Amino acid sequence: MDWIAILSGFGVGAIVGMTGVGGGSLMTPLLLSVFKLNPAVAIGTDLWFAALTKTAGSVSHHNAGHVQWRITALLLAGSIPGSLAMVALMHQTGITKGWASALTFLWASRCC
Repeated sequence: MDWIAILSGFGVGAIVGMTGVGGGSLMTPLLLSVFKLNPAVAIGTDLWFAALTKTAGSVSHHNAGHVQWRITALLLAGSIPGSLAMVALMHQTGITKGWASALTFLWASRCC
């Protein structure tokens, strides 16, 4: 299983590096189908994977002056409250199989 995970990570990294396609559209389905993870765990794992692997790219683009800080701030102004509101709603209503299905559907459909 460890080698499958390493090779899977390499494959996703290579495809993302060549095409620029978001790794989440590749990694989450892989985590769901090959590793049989719970949807919430697959999404959380994918988010950490993305956060760690995108750090170097983010620093490089910042250093090259390729970041529009005003747009970044505006995006954050909407996405942070939206994320917090959704997490609060999920915890308030209980994280059910319905939420897991909705998360899986929304996460998988974001690439198209």
